[in-house]
Amino acid sequence: MDGLNRQEIDYRINNNLINNENIKNSRSIKTIFLSNLLTLFNLIHIVLFVLVLTTGSFANATFMFAICFNIIISIYQEIKAKIIIDKLKIGTESKISVKREGKELEIIPSEILIDDILCLKQGDNLPVDVIIIKSSNLEVDESIITGESEAIIKKENDKIMSGSIVISGSGYAKVISINHDTYANNLIKEASKTKDDSSYLMNSINSILKIVTILIIPIGILLFITQFYYSNQTYQESVLSSVAGVIGMIPDGLVLLTSISLTVGVIKMASKKVIIQKLSGIELLACVDILCLDKTGTITDGSMDVVDIINLDKRVNINNIICGMITKDGNATDKAISNYFNNQETTLKEISRTPFSSSRKYAKVEFENGTYAIGALEYLTNEKIQNYDEIEDYLKRGYRIITLVDCHKEFDKDNNKVLGFIILKDNIRNNAKETLEYFKKQDVKVKIISGDNPITVSNLLKQLNIDDYDKYISGQDLPDNYNELKNIVNDYVIFGRVTPYQKQMIVKALREKDMVGYIGDGVNDILALKEADCGIALASGISAARSVSEVVLTNSDFSVLPDIVNEGRRVVNNIERVASMYLIKTVYSFLICLTCIILSHEYPFYPIQLSLISAICVGLPSFFLAIEPNYAKVEKGFLLKVFRNALPSAISVWINILFLIMVSYIFKLDFDIFRFTIVAVTGFINLRLLYNISKPLTFIRKILVYFCSILFYILLLLFNDFFLLKHINVFSILFIVLLIVSNIYVIEFLEKIYDKFIIWYKKIKRSR
Repeated sequence: MDGLNRQEIDYRINNNLINNENIKNSRSIKTIFLSNLLTLFNLIHIVLFVLVLTTGSFANATFMFAICFNIIISIYQEIKAKIIIDKLKIGTESKISVKREGKELEIIPSEILIDDILCLKQGDNLPVDVIIIKSSNLEVDESIITGESEAIIKKENDKIMSGSIVISGSGYAKVISINHDTYANNLIKEASKTKDDSSYLMNSINSILKIVTILIIPIGILLFITQFYYSNQTYQESVLSSVAGVIGMIPDGLVLLTSISLTVGVIKMASKKVIIQKLSGIELLACVDILCLDKTGTITDGSMDVVDIINLDKRVNINNIICGMITKDGNATDKAISNYFNNQETTLKEISRTPFSSSRKYAKVEFENGTYAIGALEYLTNEKIQNYDEIEDYLKRGYRIITLVDCHKEFDKDNNKVLGFIILKDNIRNNAKETLEYFKKQDVKVKIISGDNPITVSNLLKQLNIDDYDKYISGQDLPDNYNELKNIVNDYVIFGRVTPYQKQMIVKALREKDMVGYIGDGVNDILALKEADCGIALASGISAARSVSEVVLTNSDFSVLPDIVNEGRRVVNNIERVASMYLIKTVYSFLICLTCIILSHEYPFYPIQLSLISAICVGLPSFFLAIEPNYAKVEKGFLLKVFRNALPSAISVWINILFLIMVSYIFKLDFDIFRFTIVAVTGFINLRLLYNISKPLTFIRKILVYFCSILFYILLLLFNDFFLLKHINVFSILFIVLLIVSNIYVIEFLEKIYDKFIIWYKKIKRSR
């Protein structure tokens, strides 16, 4: 039981028998570089760049500068986020107790050695496989491995697999497997990741990119064939036209902007001591309709003080019994009681002990003179807590009531006798009221799901003047049938005396209609954290809760949640707003490519012209709009809203091109004379979209719209030769004005059609 000695420790370190497998909190710098450089779209751009160089038209190769800039910015931001998050994670890394040379030490998981003796206690999340050598009522949750949430009692010589969680009791265990040899190594890796691919925004955008990826290569090849063989163009003209068509379909700036916005959000949250373990966390919290939280650690600060001890049987020394039942290194309740009695020792001799667990709601100890249990009255007896006048006033004030009962020979709810009560006061956080009121103003419903008595929680909320504090129910009154639970779960604000499994089912039922966030820190919260759309863990809680959550509050400050919500809303709303500016080019480029292939007509743009439109009308304003404050609640339907702006404008551009192609055919005109008109009108349609998505127009937004508009047309007029544009005269200017006016009405008409389509689509979806 003394653990490894110095010689044994050195031998294991020198022979790499240490749990230091290379499991990173985030992607390595090498991986960041490779993932940003080695992409299909980058490869396509390089091929297109080489093809343009073969034509000798270096001006049309300028699109590669924008691509390089995008890559550099993306790599820089991700490395910056990695450094900050890694530092923050190292500072909050969970520690585990080991016995070495007869002393108990706290070390990080990567310092565990083979044959180390671990000192297990409640809340420990095991990173290695162990075998029990001593157990004091040790109970383990293996649900992460087995899927079964029932606690398992572990005795001597029993194995515990990595990924398991100690939910009650204590013990000593010998390490038998480390690193890749552990049973749940892959699960631990997954829980340690900072980034994943579950980002709601990135998934929506990736679904567009998948379609573009499938179409882009065959369309590019067909376009070149029609340009070179059927449109009577030279090799140089065919290459430039085909490259322009392919580049137009790639919304590369959108991917960059989304990635940067999310990464900047992660960096901002890190400055507020918040770890966003998964990029989806910052988005999901921005979209939540219901926020579930436990009272302890959120509304209260997790600390408690004993207010009073009520003895109902003067013949019994309940103080002596209570001192024998609490554990000095136990939870916050035990510590508060221990402090009240000044760490007084009991005179009773303990025979056996059943430790407290969140599922049982009580602890039981057998002494020589009898057996006693301490915990929640409803789980110890069949009586109601309201039946005791002695504690009525304490209940009204929101105090926590712990009950002590005499079990006589064996535990039986019908026969257990109540000996007394311990009255504890939770210390309310100073900012709890303001935080709860913020969510009310933001239309986010708050549900309290607690192991405490619902009356206690109700009275606590009453003190804070929170609405619907009287809508509560006890876990014992909740239906076991899930379908029945679904029907009533929205009728209550407070759920008290609930088990971990009930917490999970409540969250699951709430998720049927709404997006749910859950805040927790204990063993009893793990199932609910995993079930919620967005799990939020307090760093002061157990490591297992942190490992299954999307967001970790490293300073355990509940009041930082509004900042996370606002940051998430800023990111989602702004990306939603500017995404249409990128997708308009993708849509009209695709439509124009198909038209040119079918009609064997030359492509209307050169790469340099699309670069001008992309840079001034899309890229420049989108970066400014993406960082603006925008805290409106996020509504569902990202793609529908994005295409509401992009599709009508893109179709309008395509109609212009089709009209001018017809004019050139009918009047047998050289299509080159229309290129200036096409670029000028297409630029206007993009700028009109910028104007619309900038509403309401603040002073800064007005400057942005005016600046981009003036800059675009100045460059177009002064450097028309550089952009390969000719035939600028009074007639062409008048023709452009006429097209612009007509396009305003065409776009408005198309927007009305789109809105009617969406109404029809939603009706069909609801009927299903």
